[in-house]
Amino acid sequence: MFFPLTHDDPSRFGGYRPVARLGGGGMGTVYLARAADGRTVALKTMHARLAADPVFRSRFRLETDAARIIGPVHGARVFDADPAADIPWLATEYVLGPGLDQAVSAHGAFPEPTVRALGALLCAALVQLHRSDVVHRDLKPSNIMLTVDGPKVIDFGIARADGDDHLTRAGAAAGTPAFMSPEQATGQEHTASGDVFALAGLLTYAATGRGPFGAGQPADLLYRVRYAEPDLTGVPPALVPVLARALGKAPADRPSAADLAAWLEPPGGSFSEHLPGTVLTDIARRAAAVFAEMPRRTAPDDGEGFPDTVVRTAARPSRRGVLAAGGASLLALAGTGAWAWHDRQRPGGAGGSTGQGTPAADLLWQVPSDSGSGRDLPSAPLMLEDRILVALESLMAQALDPRTGRFLWSDEDVFLFHQMTTDGKRVYAVGYSLEDDAPYVVRAVDPATGKAGATVARLTDLRGRLFESQLLCATDTVLLGVGGAGRPSTDGFRKDQSWFLFALDPRTGDRLWTRALPTRPDGSERLHFLSGRVEGDHLVLVRQAEDGGLSLTVHEARTGTPLWDTPLDGDGPALDRAAVAVDAQHVYLAADGLVARRLADGVVAWHHEGDRPGTVHGPPAVKDGVVHAAAKGQGLVAVRAGTGRTVWAQTGRADMEADAPPTVGTAYVYGESATGLAAADLRTGAVAQPLKAARGRYFAHGPSGRLIARGEAYTAGYPLL
Repeated sequence: MFFPLTHDDPSRFGGYRPVARLGGGGMGTVYLARAADGRTVALKTMHARLAADPVFRSRFRLETDAARIIGPVHGARVFDADPAADIPWLATEYVLGPGLDQAVSAHGAFPEPTVRALGALLCAALVQLHRSDVVHRDLKPSNIMLTVDGPKVIDFGIARADGDDHLTRAGAAAGTPAFMSPEQATGQEHTASGDVFALAGLLTYAATGRGPFGAGQPADLLYRVRYAEPDLTGVPPALVPVLARALGKAPADRPSAADLAAWLEPPGGSFSEHLPGTVLTDIARRAAAVFAEMPRRTAPDDGEGFPDTVVRTAARPSRRGVLAAGGASLLALAGTGAWAWHDRQRPGGAGGSTGQGTPAADLLWQVPSDSGSGRDLPSAPLMLEDRILVALESLMAQALDPRTGRFLWSDEDVFLFHQMTTDGKRVYAVGYSLEDDAPYVVRAVDPATGKAGATVARLTDLRGRLFESQLLCATDTVLLGVGGAGRPSTDGFRKDQSWFLFALDPRTGDRLWTRALPTRPDGSERLHFLSGRVEGDHLVLVRQAEDGGLSLTVHEARTGTPLWDTPLDGDGPALDRAAVAVDAQHVYLAADGLVARRLADGVVAWHHEGDRPGTVHGPPAVKDGVVHAAAKGQGLVAVRAGTGRTVWAQTGRADMEADAPPTVGTAYVYGESATGLAAADLRTGAVAQPLKAARGRYFAHGPSGRLIARGEAYTAGYPLL
């Protein structure tokens, strides 16, 4: 998928002119670019701020060299590069095919002959790399592109010469936890045998749809990689001993890439003969997408209004480029998946108007940002005044400018997203440790850089190794968290662990109070709380029971004294880190209609059922004295926060869903429907044209005037109207 160039994107890199963005991340941006002769390439660049660092520039140069070494048979052909430019760049061919992760996710695990053929060809790629004394160091499904001629290995961003560790920081474990070798997970030297280990894990994924060490938090995965036996359940029986040997903990026990290729005994014939038909169809679809219209460069943001609407205009490759197409690629086209920035589904729900005269809000920006949640409803972002923090695939944080979508930083320290919180100005995080006995340390995080700052508190009676720990919310005077004591586990909670809800004074680090929490059974992965908020003197929490049931609990914020609680209807993922509907007087809930409970004591202040008792209402939102909610199959409703009296109520909206709170803007309120994001006039409830967006979660960022959309694979911004 192609994204529009921004107004400040360079107009040329060497002999190549960028025509669209393919993606971007913490290291740089990847463009679709064209040469004067019509050749179309993927052009990778490095952020200027990183290019000033000799270490990062050396890594880019090594990445370029490694891409040349692996060559066009097993990798993306390198056409040109300038690692010494002010902004280093690399131009490669466009690989026509999905990443292995995309193919398995969309079409299921591969049959045994496909796995054998895939493995043998990837072994050949490693043999070529290792023969030149280069190791990849980050083999994983998303770095393997599937074409009809064979797999291509891409993204050599952390590759290096075998035995040369000078580009890796001391103690750093560069790579992807689920597919790291044990030695790499501990920051030791990663040699060619480490690539073989990663390849065996990758083939396990291809055969089963999951890695040999499961899923979960990065630190948990690192622990399993180091100490646990691989789970080969579901691997074809004949492949189990082969992959088990390659997944040996000791590098000396693993086969070489050449030996592994022989053990795999690949079937004869071309690679395409062994690809599932659905994958071949996917490859053909991606080839056709090359001819799609290119998005037009966005105009500068003048600071007063919104950038121009994204408009598409035709910009087709030359006939010469098309006629030069081979089975694996158009000769001069390079894959979005190369360099690990994948094309992802662009929001694009049903368009068209359902009302009179009100324009739909157009997409202003969109960036790939894989939540890694495995679901359509990722965690709510953390909102600061001038930036938002979103969870990435690693469950760590990425900071974006909400006005433009511009990447600002990814955390360089090991912070997990559910262990971070903000008061809107400051960011706090748990300083994670791999040491079992390390204390629970709360650190300040620089919002401008993502780097860890001063220690806010050091809690020696709680363990920092427990990744089920949480930071829930913060104000100027109170910081709420969850911590535990006891031995860590690689598979969630342990029943012999003790868990606590606590409050700190962020100014001094002093603990204000601690309250015991129920234990969780062995293996449970349900965090104790989904969200928290301090409103005046009250702490309002959405609590998650072991059976998945939700409740709302209210405490006195400065002492932790429990005040009241009540069962809570709603979808857990939709409420994850979402703001609770609360104001100075009431908490607002969906319970057989809409209910307002007094914040002080939980007494019901009013109960609104509407004109049709029994209608299911979704979680509400409150703003400016009005409570908004979605009524399933009916539409959006608005009632007075003080009395529960109806302001307006839509009817007849059969497509209206009621899983998530609506998003309230300045002129409209938005709620999810089966055909898009429904919009209603804030004053009258009049139906407006729906927002054209894919399924996800939506949040208002008032300071920037943006409606932020979060899907499983993207973050996007719209005008908050």
